[in-house]
Amino acid sequence: MIAASACGGDAGGEQQKKITIASAPNVFLSALYVAQDDGMFAEEGLTVEIVEVESGNDSVAALASGQAQYADVGFEDLAELSQAGDDSVIMAHDILNRVTLTLVMRKEVAERKNVTAASPLKDRLSALKGLKIGITSPGSPTDTYMRYYLASVGLDPERDVEIVPLGGGSALLAALEKGQIDAYHLSPPTPYVAAEKGFGVVLIDGPKGEVPELDKFDYTAWATSRQWAEDNAGTATAFSRALAQATTKVKQQPDAVATQIMDDLGSSDKATVLRTVKAMSSALSDKGCFDAAVVQRTLDVMLRLKILEDKADAAEGRLWTNKYNGC
Repeated sequence: MIAASACGGDAGGEQQKKITIASAPNVFLSALYVAQDDGMFAEEGLTVEIVEVESGNDSVAALASGQAQYADVGFEDLAELSQAGDDSVIMAHDILNRVTLTLVMRKEVAERKNVTAASPLKDRLSALKGLKIGITSPGSPTDTYMRYYLASVGLDPERDVEIVPLGGGSALLAALEKGQIDAYHLSPPTPYVAAEKGFGVVLIDGPKGEVPELDKFDYTAWATSRQWAEDNAGTATAFSRALAQATTKVKQQPDAVATQIMDDLGSSDKATVLRTVKAMSSALSDKGCFDAAVVQRTLDVMLRLKILEDKADAAEGRLWTNKYNGC
């Protein structure tokens, strides 16, 4: 359970300097860990508490309830909230410009299905037929994008596969190793870990942008309460500024960053973390800026892929803003 933080700025304009972040550990959040560990948040006068959640659904709930000031979520989450009449949350700092979900399959299953990373994309996705596929939770990106992959090759997610909710990356990795599931997809590093340990085969390497429709695509961003950001504009701007500074280090010093963030990830596998940091680098937004054309493309693709049921408004100020990221 996430402890509620202090309220926003008061009538006198005092800025809240303590921020609670709801997130699940992931390499694409390297800038967050670097900004915390290197004192970049502290230099901005911020006290940041990072609270672990299992999935994106939990992150949205933490934001909507005011239990966290920031969470990394997808545009589909905010679009669904907005369509339900809730405009309380807004994207304020971009993180990833492509979908980085990485599909890994048990080695013996991939061999039986006769697929490798070099197989045509359609064949890799068709090989999912009849398998047990792990996801974090229903409605999460691991669920919605998996359903898109299946439908794209004519498979029915309800009939042709068994989708198994298991929680976070460690649970998915363990289930794959034990043979409790046949495949899953998640942003690295856990799919890479499965490959490095020899029991998994990476079939879609998300950070490389192997699925054309999901490249140049706003996959994940830092969202915040619209009202909180308005009340604490200076704090929101300082948060983005620290993240942008940390992102520069992630891109320029991947080896140092890989060593630095291992504790944040709960990992002792330096080689895999370094591989992931390097792989993610090209997908990371440099300064957290949103591009209106990319947002429009993202929402259009989500609608076409049936990730969204209804058309969403791509105009600035509706689901996203560059007001606090200096862009």
